[in-house]
Amino acid sequence: MAQSCDYHRRSTAEWHCASCAKDFCRGCIPGAAANYHNGQPECPLCRKPLEYTGACNNARPFWQMGPFFFRYALQPGPLTVVALSALASLLISGLNLLSLAMLVGAMALVTRYNLLVIETLARGRMKAPALGEALDGRSAVLFLKVIAMMLVAGFVGYKLIPLGERALQLYSIALSLLAPAAMIILAVEGSLRAAINPLKLFYFTVVIGWPYWLLWLTTGAVSSAPGYLILAIGDELPRWAIMPVIAASTGYFYIVTSAMMGYICLTRQRQLGISPDPEDDAELMDEAEFERARTLAETHILLSEGDYSGARQALVQTLRRYSEDPALNERYYRLLLAQRDTGALRELAPHLLEKFVRLDRAYKAAELYMATDPVPVIDNSRLRHALADALYRQQKFRPAAQLLNNLHRDDPAYGALDAAYLLLARVYIDGFNREDTARKLLSFLRKNFPDSQLRDEISTLQGILAG
Repeated sequence: MAQSCDYHRRSTAEWHCASCAKDFCRGCIPGAAANYHNGQPECPLCRKPLEYTGACNNARPFWQMGPFFFRYALQPGPLTVVALSALASLLISGLNLLSLAMLVGAMALVTRYNLLVIETLARGRMKAPALGEALDGRSAVLFLKVIAMMLVAGFVGYKLIPLGERALQLYSIALSLLAPAAMIILAVEGSLRAAINPLKLFYFTVVIGWPYWLLWLTTGAVSSAPGYLILAIGDELPRWAIMPVIAASTGYFYIVTSAMMGYICLTRQRQLGISPDPEDDAELMDEAEFERARTLAETHILLSEGDYSGARQALVQTLRRYSEDPALNERYYRLLLAQRDTGALRELAPHLLEKFVRLDRAYKAAELYMATDPVPVIDNSRLRHALADALYRQQKFRPAAQLLNNLHRDDPAYGALDAAYLLLARVYIDGFNREDTARKLLSFLRKNFPDSQLRDEISTLQGILAG
């Protein structure tokens, strides 16, 4: 089961902090790796580098990935290797030195590429490597290590001959069972000593668990596929095509088995101590967007941990640069609510609510206004009007009426008093069925604002009440 984020339970974790023992999702660690210093995200709590676990944590069980392995070998990189294998088989003729050199070179390149497939998949890279990545100068060294593994295995078998046929049979079974583990360890660690260490191999199989034996069965079955293919179609092929078909099919299925080996390591990446190599598919953010997103994520984490002071400090610091950002302002307001900082709310709430109205988020201002206890004292007539309008639309009639009542006495010079009282009349009609009060308000408007641009609406509402 995938590990959930500690702060967003419905999200899968993609980063892990070993120091804090916390798991974070992409919402907690926004942006791409390039957005962070040295390309390395840090823990929002302790500021230590995070370990990427996204590919491992999102990995489906090995037995559910059958189609993926066969599709994996059809990507450009694997197909190039398959094509080169077939071409090399055509060019090799006889047992002369040139043919032998070409054969060894082709085998070394194919071996290197397959070890690279195991390594990259084990580190979490789901896209097959290009052929050029295998041309790193390590082909000969790794191929010699594979030959050395075979020689060591043969030498141990030779030493067991005096012990009888039963001992050789048990040894051959053990070799067959541990061969995938040896190839995986050689690919991931590049160490011949580790790849032939019986204790290391046994530990590997224990960490993987029973899926390792499923891997052993499937790789054995897939490895035998080229032989069955030739038996099925060999008689239908011209003689010159037999070797290319054998080479191509062997190369293809060899890559399929390598993908299986790499993927099973991915499912136990952390237990095996394999360093992840994340595929950074997150979108690179511009500086302003990233700073805002990072602050929102960090304050959410700090608030979840009960660190109100740290969250407030982070918000204030970012708000100094992006004072008009709605999300930051809302988080700051809600932080004041969570802290029950009545002093700060008394002083800052009207200013923050006015900012939301200015940013065309009157609905949010109304929501925060209602969440404040006690409700803040609003002296600004325009803000009172805007909040009342938003509350009316949300069918919160009583607070809307309280904001608009006596507005003509508090601010007789308010330029939109006619619109405010027309709204108040609708509040009394829709919210309280107070038609008598609404009639008085409409009469007040007809008398005091004869040239109002809203006179048609006033007349229409009066007619409705009269009817």
